[in-house]
Amino acid sequence: MSFSIYDSNVILCSGDNVLVYNLESKTKNVITLPKLVAEKEIKAHNREDIESFHTLTSVAFSDDGQYFLVCTNRKQLCLYSTRDGFKLVSNRTMPRAASRVRFHSNNDVVVADKSGDAYLFSSSRPDEAGQLLLGHLSMLLDILVTDDQKYVITADRDEKIRVSMFPNSYNILSYCLGHKNFVTNIAIVPHDKDILVSSGGDGTLMFWDFKTGREILRVYFHEKLSQNDLLKLNQTLKENDLEEDVTVSPVKHLKVMQVNNSTSVVAVTFYCSSAILFYSISNKQDDLKVEYLDFISIDKEPLECQFYKDHLWILTDSKIEIYKFDITKFVIDATLNTEIKELNEQWKKLYNTSLKTLLPVLYKRKFDSVQEYQERKKTRLIK
Repeated sequence: MSFSIYDSNVILCSGDNVLVYNLESKTKNVITLPKLVAEKEIKAHNREDIESFHTLTSVAFSDDGQYFLVCTNRKQLCLYSTRDGFKLVSNRTMPRAASRVRFHSNNDVVVADKSGDAYLFSSSRPDEAGQLLLGHLSMLLDILVTDDQKYVITADRDEKIRVSMFPNSYNILSYCLGHKNFVTNIAIVPHDKDILVSSGGDGTLMFWDFKTGREILRVYFHEKLSQNDLLKLNQTLKENDLEEDVTVSPVKHLKVMQVNNSTSVVAVTFYCSSAILFYSISNKQDDLKVEYLDFISIDKEPLECQFYKDHLWILTDSKIEIYKFDITKFVIDATLNTEIKELNEQWKKLYNTSLKTLLPVLYKRKFDSVQEYQERKKTRLIK
C-alpha cells in the first residue's frame, strides 16, 4: 500500500488497483495494472514466499510530475505518463522483488531488490531491461541517487551504507559504518545536500558526511516511544517464528522537508506504532544541530507518509490525515482534511486488508533445529 502527491493529483494503490484522484475537480481514474510480461512467476526467493512478506505496492511521482511508477510484489514495474492521460509507457519485470523504488532527477528509476542488487530503468527507453548498477551481499532496504547525479547511495540489512559513483557504480567512494542493526531509510538533508541522514533498527538517527563516510552526529530516540509498542512488536515477531527479543522500535519511514536555507525537519515513523517523531536539523556540517521538535500519535500505524509543501500527509488503513507545519510543531489541518473526505471514501473501497507486513524479513532468523523451524512454519501455514 502506498500513495504519492503531485500538484492536485493523489495516487493511491493497494493490490492490483491504482486510484488517481484529482483534488480540484474531485474526479477519479481507476487504473488496473496490466498482466506481467513474463508468463512464469517465481513465487519464492531464498525459500521465503515473496507474496507473503513483500506487502507494499509502491507508487511515486517523478520530481517534475511527468511520470508516475507502480511497483508490485510480483516483480512488476509499470511506468505511466501523466501528460498523456495516464498512458502506460512501460510494463517491465524485475529480476527480484523490490524493497525500494525511486525516481531520480532525470526521471529514470532506480530499484533496490531483496537479493542485494540495484538496477537502473530508463524512462526514455521504455523497452529496455534494467541495467545492473551494483550488488551487496545482503538484502538492500533503500537506495537514492543524489540530485547532481554523481552518487548512488545504498543501505542494507547488514548495517552498511555504501556510497558509489553513478552510473559507474563499481567505483566505491565510501562506506558509512556505525549502525548496529539493519538500515531501513536514507535521505539527503534538503538544506545541506552534503549530509546524509539514516535510520533503521538500532534506535538512532545518524548524520553523515557521506562523501568521506564520516559520522557527524548521532541522535537516540528510543526512549521517547511507548513500551506497549515494543510488546506489540515482539508479539508480531513471535507470530512469524522470530524469537529475538527486540528492545528498540525499528524505523519504518524517514521523511525530510526543507524549512528554509539553514533548517530542515525530519519525520520518523515506526513498525507496530502509531507514533511519529519530529526533529529539526539546522546549520551546516561543522555546526550541525539536531533538536527534538514534536510528537504526534495517530489512530493507527502509518502505512506511508509524505511531506508535500509544508504539510505531512499520512496514510493508514482507514484514511489519509494531513498535518501542517506551524513554526515548531505539526497540527491537524482541518480544512484540507475536510476537502479530502471523498478521497478517503475511495481509499476505503480500494484498501486490501489481506496483505502482510514486511517487518519479519528485517530480522535474521535464529534457530537450533531446522526440523523444529519447519514444523513451526508448517503449523502457521495450516492455520
